[in-house]
Amino acid sequence: MVKLIIGQISHHPIRTLLCVLMIGVGLLTGLVLKGLANGVLSEKIKRTEGIGADLMVQPPHSSYLLGMGENVMPDKMAAKLEEVPGVVAATPVATSTSFTNRFESVFGIDSSSFERVSGPFHFVDGSSFQGPYSALVDDVYVKTHHVSVGSTLNILDHQFYVVGVVEHGKGSRVFVPLMTLQDLLAPGKCSIVFLKTQPDQTQAVQSRLKEIAGGAMKPYQITPLRELTSLISTSSIFGLQQFLNVIVILAGIISFLVIFLGLYVQVLAQTRDIGVLRALGATRFYLVSMFLGQAFLLCAMGGAVALGMYEATKAIVVAAYPGLTFLLPWHSAAWALVVAGISTAMGSAYPAFVAARSETVVALSYE
Repeated sequence: MVKLIIGQISHHPIRTLLCVLMIGVGLLTGLVLKGLANGVLSEKIKRTEGIGADLMVQPPHSSYLLGMGENVMPDKMAAKLEEVPGVVAATPVATSTSFTNRFESVFGIDSSSFERVSGPFHFVDGSSFQGPYSALVDDVYVKTHHVSVGSTLNILDHQFYVVGVVEHGKGSRVFVPLMTLQDLLAPGKCSIVFLKTQPDQTQAVQSRLKEIAGGAMKPYQITPLRELTSLISTSSIFGLQQFLNVIVILAGIISFLVIFLGLYVQVLAQTRDIGVLRALGATRFYLVSMFLGQAFLLCAMGGAVALGMYEATKAIVVAAYPGLTFLLPWHSAAWALVVAGISTAMGSAYPAFVAARSETVVALSYE
């Protein structure tokens, strides 16, 4: 039967190629969106962890995605928190999101306190802030936006001059002086305070923070940065997981329609061949198995093509936009293939049934 299945598929190469490509493209859409969503979130987590802080203090109900929160905490809170036993250093950070050119978060930092928490910047070019409207960008931002030392950035309708390029991995891709960003957004306010604690004191400090000032800090989000991986995912962002599920279901529907149309046309085209097989003693179960085998072979070929196109798409996108990353867990790829397999079984059921119920005499006389 295997030779017969392969022979039937190879006998119509154009139709087989079109079926495989359509299944592959349907699956590719889900794989690319899933990989891109996971990759972007994973990269943001790594950049946040790369700050080197142990705890992150935010206002109540803030997003764990930095740059999405409001600047409502007084920056003087950092000095107060630095007095808590076990805290080595604290730094206030104001954040904003720039929609100029591309979606980017901007950090307003106090250089001295930020480096006490995070360690010194490693400069690729240029130097640190040289004025209120100077900016630092990381090396990935340079590749993505084609800027260099001396270039200007439009942030909140103000011109900032790039004075330094630093290695990526410290939370944001763009850094400006804290007081400048506060003057533009909310004077004296910040959205995050990063804390560096003594070794093995993170959990103890977290508990102490909730008790200071008579428990005034209890409503605040006090998050250990090592827990971000479990807190930030596609399911933690409202609507994103549902959107990805819809895309996967649409890919399954495409696979269903492609398999159904391809096999139904094949059943009609092979009516006489089916009659010959029935005359030679082929059972209905044999015919059903043959057409289901063809369907699942097409699905497997489409899945392999989808994975190959995913890797090619990833390489092209990352080359064009270095700031984007892809991460496709094996279970996500497996889930997409399972959906394709289920749709294949559903799409091939009716054509296989039509083939199996063919009467020998009628099939042999078909023109």
